[in-house]
Amino acid sequence: MEHSGTGTLVHAPDVESRVMVLADPRDEFGPDDHVADSAPGSVARRLAGEGSVVFLLTLAAYLVVAWLLDFKYTTFSGDAFSRMANGFYVLYSRDPHLAAIGFVWEPLQSVADTVFLLGNHLWPALSHNDMAGSLTSSIAMAGAAYQILAALREENVSRAPRLLLTALFAVNPMILFYAGNGMSEGLYLFTLTASTRYLLRWIHRGDLRSLAYAGVALALAYLTRNEAAAAVLLGVVVVAAVSYARARGALKARASTAMSDVVVFGSPPFIAVAGWAITSYVITGYPFEQLSSIYGNSMQELHLGHKSFHGRVLYEVHAISAFAPLMVVVLIAAVAFAFWRRDPGVMAPLAVLGGALGFDMLALLHNSIENYFRYFIVAVPLEVLLLGSIVAAIQTARLTPDDVAASGAGATASSPRRTVLALASVALVVAVMVPATFTTGSAMFNTSVGAEETTQLGFIFHEHLNQTDLHWRNRYPQELALGRYFDALNLPDGDVVTDNSAGCVPEMITTMDHPKLFVIPNDRDFQRIVADPITFHVRYIFEPDPAVIPVTAMNIQYPRLWASGAGFTKRVHQFPARGTCPSFRVFHVIRHSNEVG
Repeated sequence: MEHSGTGTLVHAPDVESRVMVLADPRDEFGPDDHVADSAPGSVARRLAGEGSVVFLLTLAAYLVVAWLLDFKYTTFSGDAFSRMANGFYVLYSRDPHLAAIGFVWEPLQSVADTVFLLGNHLWPALSHNDMAGSLTSSIAMAGAAYQILAALREENVSRAPRLLLTALFAVNPMILFYAGNGMSEGLYLFTLTASTRYLLRWIHRGDLRSLAYAGVALALAYLTRNEAAAAVLLGVVVVAAVSYARARGALKARASTAMSDVVVFGSPPFIAVAGWAITSYVITGYPFEQLSSIYGNSMQELHLGHKSFHGRVLYEVHAISAFAPLMVVVLIAAVAFAFWRRDPGVMAPLAVLGGALGFDMLALLHNSIENYFRYFIVAVPLEVLLLGSIVAAIQTARLTPDDVAASGAGATASSPRRTVLALASVALVVAVMVPATFTTGSAMFNTSVGAEETTQLGFIFHEHLNQTDLHWRNRYPQELALGRYFDALNLPDGDVVTDNSAGCVPEMITTMDHPKLFVIPNDRDFQRIVADPITFHVRYIFEPDPAVIPVTAMNIQYPRLWASGAGFTKRVHQFPARGTCPSFRVFHVIRHSNEVG
């Protein structure tokens, strides 16, 4: 697939030519990264290439952030610890097995964490300080920065603006924070940006390999976060439309070509969705535990109360405006330039990144998710790539024959027009992206927008600590204290049953010396044990205050447990609420639960 001078797509003469577009290996890496594999020192030169330098520098920065969060300040996201804990249960729980990874959340983040957790015996901080999760998120977010750079380079954005765009993506405060805190945002953005890059390449070059890469990356995105389902649907529409529009022949032949391309792109995501749903159904009886489980968002939202529709709309406006204050202007300009250049490439970021963002916007309007700032983090790479398409259009706009001749002759000095266009591009990037950096950072410490981030970072940055800051600072010490209490009892494996969906319980289990002590929902015999603990030689129940955490297996099975012991247990210990951990009680099982009248 080629471009004319104005950006008009020229049809490839046949399918074989479309497949062979990337026959030259330089196309895979771009001119800045290509070196001959057989040349002396080729590995060193490749490591010194633009892409490698960006990846290594961002990775180093993100690992520094991870070290500060995990060791210096010991501030952890509960969701990050829970995702890491799901991988931990696969290896180190009382009942280690692959299905212990759970089905409420998509598995890829926990799977990646599990790889690092294999070394937990050598470095306990991998679980005790969630360093396994932080390593995953740091590497993945550095990969996202690399994919951004590669996409801009393949769009022919010149070096200065593309490096500036990549740098401003990488140092965005939310990107920095979620690169180091072990959450799934890093892996999510990496897979989405990789899919966007390869879909964009396919639109411009027509090679099936890039289309397949885009589909595989989107499948991995779905296995990271279910929001990617919307990106899959919109991506299929874009592939079908572009393929049909540029195919030649009769209507039936064009439709057949479009369908073939849709199969190439859509098969990996379809297999991921169907495979995960079938696996969940076979093991749990439900294909989508996120919707049907008592631990899924749908059930949790029932206990969190409803927010007004007007309030949800305002929150979305504030969140997206914080990430990208000029998003509307950039979007309109990018679409306008795409029409002017007759270049459908803008549809790639709009479908993949825009689809993922749109899913969360609709979910919040439907009151299916909480007002969390991080749900809108996809706005950052979306704005970067849309702005990149504008810069590419500016740099190729109305070049004179002298400009083209100077470039073709390899002139050492750029023409005056090229210099002006380059400076204009850099100025545009600065004008759009630098304010976004500051508005994002400000929103992170605005409790009405970045409630999670303010809670987790407030005690680090606030000069005068408020009550919330003090509570969060005391969370991790309380989790360690809970674990030390049970370690000191020297109880046998499986002697305490608890629901690890409760806040602070996953952190307690993964930081203990004796994690096999607990029977948890991830264990295959959990339901039988909850129904009659004493029959299975379980002597204790560890339960959080239902006024704080109402949805637990024990509270549903025994509503009177907290207040009176439900007639078959006796309370033997109580942990007062500390930090953000709720109050817990330990109950000694003294008779069969079915003996209670």
